[in-house]
Amino acid sequence: MKILVIGSNSFSGSHFVKHALENNHHVIGISRSQNINPIFLPYKWEVNDKNKTLKFIQKFKFYKIDLNKNFDKLINLIDEEKPELIFNFAAQGMVAESWKNPNHWYQTNLLSQVRLHENLRKKTFLKKYIHITTPEVYGSTNNEWIKENNNFKPSTPYAISRAACDLHLRSFYEAY
Repeated sequence: MKILVIGSNSFSGSHFVKHALENNHHVIGISRSQNINPIFLPYKWEVNDKNKTLKFIQKFKFYKIDLNKNFDKLINLIDEEKPELIFNFAAQGMVAESWKNPNHWYQTNLLSQVRLHENLRKKTFLKKYIHITTPEVYGSTNNEWIKENNNFKPSTPYAISRAACDLHLRSFYEAY
């Protein structure tokens, strides 16, 4: 199976890439940053089995593409590669920093995502799109367990931008 991972250099995304490669999938990694130090990329950690390392290299392609700046390049790559699954880990994080320049958080976490979703919904080869979100959309939980159907109570520009994207995706789910 061919999987495209947007945000493949993120903490969660890089661990997912490793998991997908271990399960023999072909993976296309997309990140706005260059391939970072291998210490931060679990799929590049040395493994004792050289055949496994070679298999990982053969089944993984990486592209530096910024969702905000290289949108057409991303869509063209998706059209060329025709992945069956897309996992989206991409987001502008750093909660406290989101107060300093909220426009950047809304652009990355909402507006560019909406544009992406509008394009992806028309791809007939795409079997499933999985969007990874954050518990920040629920606000403070006082260390209590919450359910996914709890009301959103975001309290930072980061959390608001992610909650808005989640609501957008819910409307797409219901409409399409």
